[in-house]
Amino acid sequence: MKKITTYVILTFLLSLIGYYLIVRSKDLGLNPSLVMFYLMWCPGVSGITTSFIYEKGISGIGWRPGRVGWLGLAYFLPIAYATVAYAVIWLSGLAGINLDYRFDPFRLIAIGTLFNVAFASGEEIGWRGFLVPQLYKVTNFTATCLITGIIWSVWHFPLIIYGIYLATMPMAPQLLLFVVTVTAMTFTISWLRLKSGSVWPAVLLHASHNLYIQRLFDPLTTETSSLSKYVIGESGIALTIVFIALAVVFWGLRKRLPEGR
Repeated sequence: MKKITTYVILTFLLSLIGYYLIVRSKDLGLNPSLVMFYLMWCPGVSGITTSFIYEKGISGIGWRPGRVGWLGLAYFLPIAYATVAYAVIWLSGLAGINLDYRFDPFRLIAIGTLFNVAFASGEEIGWRGFLVPQLYKVTNFTATCLITGIIWSVWHFPLIIYGIYLATMPMAPQLLLFVVTVTAMTFTISWLRLKSGSVWPAVLLHASHNLYIQRLFDPLTTETSSLSKYVIGESGIALTIVFIALAVVFWGLRKRLPEGR
């Protein structure tokens, strides 16, 4: 547990700098994207540093890409679950389709994927590359996902509270739904990490999730009622339900994972 404690403390200490800089970026004349890049790499840098301190190396993070099938599943799964969630939203009338939204497919898919992989790698090298395998050594899959999900959620809280991330609904339901959504999502992404033995499926899933929801499905959606803000977005009720369903599926597949201890 010493390694896990060291990692969590180091992650939040490094992130405090990022929280301050992102909140004050305008006053300080900083590029918000560069500050966010620093912040998203705090978990990764902490994981690498903790690995060197206790294990004298970083091989346990899972650098090998693994099977192509796991990488493909990780990339296309967010497209599938987002399509289901937003189709229900649109067809139910809870929100509408923004017919004025235009996008360049090449920029979205090619450049967007590379950009989001660069950002998501920082988080995933830490959360799934280091933290998940370490927790799985000392506990079971369920506890690993619950603990990681809560830590991952809380790490985002300052960004939500200051309105930098997911400022779409009142604060209390926003935070509650975010914790449930992220913790549920952790079951899927952690299962892929442990089953594949590689951190890269986790990176691709995280990158694909951010890319297609933030840059495609959200801009394609327009609010049509007072309920819209509660169902759309990354922590909206629609995706929360989808992630809970996926969590049940991957929790049911936990016996297919290699032994952690």
